[in-house]
Amino acid sequence: MKISKKILGQIQKDIEACENQKSRQGSEALYNALIARYILLDSDFKNGLPNNGKSMAPGQEFDYRPELKAISEKLKMILLMNQNEIIESENSQLLKIKEFIVQGEKIKKEEYHPARGGFPFSYVSGPQYDQWMAEINIVNERVLTDHPLKESIGLMCEKKDDDPRACDKMIGYLRAVANDDEFWDSIKVKTEEGGKMSNKKVFIVHGHDKMAKIEVARFIEKFGLEAIILHEQPNSGKTIIEKIEANSDVQYAVVLYTPCDMGRAKEEGVNEEKERARQNVVFEHGYLIGKLGRDKVSALVKGDIEKPGDISGVVYISMDDAGAWKTELAREMKSIGLEVDMNKL
Repeated sequence: MKISKKILGQIQKDIEACENQKSRQGSEALYNALIARYILLDSDFKNGLPNNGKSMAPGQEFDYRPELKAISEKLKMILLMNQNEIIESENSQLLKIKEFIVQGEKIKKEEYHPARGGFPFSYVSGPQYDQWMAEINIVNERVLTDHPLKESIGLMCEKKDDDPRACDKMIGYLRAVANDDEFWDSIKVKTEEGGKMSNKKVFIVHGHDKMAKIEVARFIEKFGLEAIILHEQPNSGKTIIEKIEANSDVQYAVVLYTPCDMGRAKEEGVNEEKERARQNVVFEHGYLIGKLGRDKVSALVKGDIEKPGDISGVVYISMDDAGAWKTELAREMKSIGLEVDMNKL
């Protein structure tokens, strides 16, 4: 089930409405409205839900609060079962803020202490409340650093046991943050730009030609990019394939097809042997195409060597002595979004 941002917000509002329905009055109307709404989303939504309502005396409105509780739990389960289908445009931290709001409303009921014993105020206190405030404080320090309500939220976390209305005030702050579309849009832009800027790694696959490897690495580093050469990375007890997997979280890969081996078809004679790249180079080339995509992998071919069978879309660049390969490789890297200043060629 695809859950859009708008539907997600409606579900969360309806969960709150169910859990905040404290009187029988209006409970039946809310129940009927929710059934009508969610049957459009799921034709079987009503199945398994109680739908009788109860009246304590003739003429009284039916009490549908137990039914609303069941609807709330069903909606929570829908979100849980379909969390991977929630459209990615919804910021994960915004979802966390909205979860805090729902949790706060629940905690208000479960850890509520009425005014008594000479204490003039009702208040919320308990282990769930303490954990809730602690988690909010972590998100506040990590995510809401530039939000106008950061200091107010931080102060409320500090005064959670001193202010009897701390829970209600915190829920109010969280609602304001959740509804601040301008703030969340700015977070999204920073995340996208940060993701693009933070990963400047280019993986280099090579054989025995050390000079070619060094030349390509120095060329990549001219643009402020980081050349990742496998044998320079720590082993940490990993096998070769594990080491490749651990170090291939990169934006781009360059594969060096240099004449390191000789090979031929078994029916051909020795005189028909051709120069070819190391077998690990061919393997890693295929692995990186599968992981990064063909547009993010270029193969530099040095000399007249045998290449793998023709594969549509694979980029092969001749590593010529004149250095034209540098311009071509730079253009390929720039085309996928890497910051490559062509003036540095």
